[in-house]
Amino acid sequence: MFAGSPVFRASRLLLALLAISSPLAAQSLPEAGISRALASARAARLSDLHYKLSYELHPHAEVTQAHETLTFTDTGTGDLPLDYRDGTLTSASLNGTTIPTQLVNGHIILPAAALHKDQNTLTIAFQSNIAAAGKAITRYTDRDDKTEYLYTLFVPMDASMAFPCFDQPDLKARFTLDISAPTDWTVIGNTAATSKTARGDSAQSIFPETRPISTYLFAFAAGPFEAIQGNPGEPTIYVRKSQLTRAKAEAPQVQQITARGVAYLSDYFAQPFPFPKYDLVLIPGFPFGGMEHAGDTFLNEDGVLFRTAPTASDYFRRDILVLHETTHQWFGDLVTMRWFDDLWLKEGFAQYMAYKAMAQLKPDTNPWKHFYEEIKPLAYAIDETQGTTPIYQNIPNLKDAKSAYGAIVYQKAPAVLKQLDYFLGDQNFRDGLRLYLKQHAYANAQWADLIGAFQATGKSDVQAWASAWILQRGMPEVTVEFSCRGDRLGNIHLMQHDVLETDAVWPISNQIFLSFPAKPASAKPFDLPVYEMEPIRVDWNRPAINVISNHAACPTSIFANYGDQAYGRFLLDPISEKAVTASLIALSTTPTDPLLKSQLWGALWDQVHTAQASPRAYAELALKDLPTEQDESIARILGGRISAAMHAYLSDKGREALAPQAESVTADRMIHAPTLGLRIVNYRTFTSIAQTPTALAQIKDLLSGKLTIEGMPLKPLDRWNLIGTLIQQNDPEAPALLAAEKQRDQSGEGQKYAYAQQAATPTEATKQQYFADYLRTSSQPGGPPAVQEDWLTQSLGRFNSWNQTPLTEPYLTRALDALPDIKRNRKIFFLGAWLGSFIGGQHSPEAQQIFHAWLTRKDIDPDLRLKVLELSDELDRTVLIRQKFPD
Repeated sequence: MFAGSPVFRASRLLLALLAISSPLAAQSLPEAGISRALASARAARLSDLHYKLSYELHPHAEVTQAHETLTFTDTGTGDLPLDYRDGTLTSASLNGTTIPTQLVNGHIILPAAALHKDQNTLTIAFQSNIAAAGKAITRYTDRDDKTEYLYTLFVPMDASMAFPCFDQPDLKARFTLDISAPTDWTVIGNTAATSKTARGDSAQSIFPETRPISTYLFAFAAGPFEAIQGNPGEPTIYVRKSQLTRAKAEAPQVQQITARGVAYLSDYFAQPFPFPKYDLVLIPGFPFGGMEHAGDTFLNEDGVLFRTAPTASDYFRRDILVLHETTHQWFGDLVTMRWFDDLWLKEGFAQYMAYKAMAQLKPDTNPWKHFYEEIKPLAYAIDETQGTTPIYQNIPNLKDAKSAYGAIVYQKAPAVLKQLDYFLGDQNFRDGLRLYLKQHAYANAQWADLIGAFQATGKSDVQAWASAWILQRGMPEVTVEFSCRGDRLGNIHLMQHDVLETDAVWPISNQIFLSFPAKPASAKPFDLPVYEMEPIRVDWNRPAINVISNHAACPTSIFANYGDQAYGRFLLDPISEKAVTASLIALSTTPTDPLLKSQLWGALWDQVHTAQASPRAYAELALKDLPTEQDESIARILGGRISAAMHAYLSDKGREALAPQAESVTADRMIHAPTLGLRIVNYRTFTSIAQTPTALAQIKDLLSGKLTIEGMPLKPLDRWNLIGTLIQQNDPEAPALLAAEKQRDQSGEGQKYAYAQQAATPTEATKQQYFADYLRTSSQPGGPPAVQEDWLTQSLGRFNSWNQTPLTEPYLTRALDALPDIKRNRKIFFLGAWLGSFIGGQHSPEAQQIFHAWLTRKDIDPDLRLKVLELSDELDRTVLIRQKFPD
């Protein structure tokens, strides 16, 4: 905007007037975003907030005309900033006085002269934007039937893109909503509509006032949704018309686990469901797995309606998703963190309680084994990097709150809560949560409030525990030394040190597992020392500790985190590593502790990850295990590690030598494994590693139907993934097969999948086209339209294919330079997907140098620097492992 612009002159005039006459100016004008200082000042003076919002929604419109009446009590002095950005104000009246409608850094200034020292009424007419991407009100066009759907997504501070508000979590308010929309549209809100009145081609839906909620928890969705009613006590599921048949098949399981979760959580928390109703809305292209609006959770449609043949693990993850969002109705909605630095208070608890609920509702699914396999690795992966942060994250302005979302709050926080539950004992843990929810219902809290509730349950040292785990970044690495005198155990020595090489020490509560040779009378018909379990609980808070065991025999191995109660990287000592390596294969066919077995496989992988063991040797051991492995999730995880070893850690020579064996083993298992789940996970591994002509021919046989997998008809996304593998490998038949698949699947989802898979085309022109799409965050007049964000996200992995580094390495600096724009204009999780894909596709010292050179710049946003440090750590490890184990 240049100085001669009329809009610029008007804004400059407003700023000048405010600088002369306003008490606010003496304190400085509000900065962009919502600063902690502004939020604290407003929270101290405002209360009793009520929003009455009216929207007009029209098909294909790029804006919505809206009206708002906001009432609030003000006990403060001076001008009062109200948040609004991206839209246009047409009029504003405060207590009957017309006020200026210009925006200052995303705020409307409510002048002190018009404010009352008690009750205030603000009326505003405005229009807010609607778009396919980059807006708080998002449009999705169903390419199957050309219908249109709108939904809102306001977290962390985007409510102020949709309506003027005090957009901070600790100014809870009651919301009343009415929406005018086409008569064939269904509108879903936080409360159940009390009426729908036709007015020509439109109908007005009225929603009664909500209970007190934060602005980011207010929401609506609108479009020709179909409702799937459940049994009494089960939520209604809303789904777009074109997916109704598929949704009807999946809905009963989702509704049942939701209802059972509500019953369990209501009892566990001693707090009934906190809102008048609960609906689930399946949103296509939703950028999160789910969003817990009060009484009204939005779920990513793909997370509920499986696009590929599902395994037991896929069903488990869906249950966890549903239970996670359901828990939020208490942790996040009923009690909301005061500021986003305590984001973990909602996300960490929702994640942990989802697994805790599953342990009661479906114990046969081994929830704590899944917790170890799917939660812990992501937490450890960030905590071992220089990009990690404490669980409590300092956020001076909500415009930076997106950076708080990631593995620290979603994985580390629940993992640490598992440690706390073990440390306190289940009853004390439960009673602390009950007290916390009772004390802060329909209000806000911070982490000190939670710790105070736990201390009130009888543990006087919770504060010291919390200070270490909540305020301190990083994690302990625990090592073990033990010695024997002949066949008698001498000493067990545990040591901890910070993986980031500081002098930090953590309070740890863990169990040590000792395994012993079987007695001859109890010998089993396989080559394995029988595990005579003797777990020893240890509570310690110092760099090292000697542990006394009551068992006098010398163990064959020791593992120091039995039951996975503790948080940290627990490495095997050399004697135990050798014993575990020798025994794991026999465990694939022998009934044993499934969690321990998975942990031992994980401990061996930690040796690889820390460059202490050969990735080739691990992959060969896993391939030796897979033909007899009966545990579906272990088979899946081993397959993923084989793929990681081949595509990241092994040299080209090493990968080419291993590929035929890896392809042969997984191809055989995808056809002949005894259960459907095992066949599916081996199919996924096979298709991820296929590179030889023999394997690519098998992929084409799967597409043609010449080769089939019992019980697994290929779903559309399965077929598109096979096409993507052929494109990535530059198979000569790939173009023709792509064209045929486009003709075969012309659905809206098929068009998205085709777009994503073609990003793997190994040509410079293709990479240029896609990178231009990635940087275009909005449609420009006369230019191509912006591509939907979910399309872009799905294509990133193929764009950065592991075997196309000569084509993608030239984009690394540009990808890094684009980070500020991505942070501003994309949804929360896109930035992590962007960096993870661009960094994950590289494995050379040259790429490593590009990232390190970029990090030497002085003008990098601190949050972005941490993200790059976090995600580039794996590239540093990859280069180190390749150098140490060249073959």
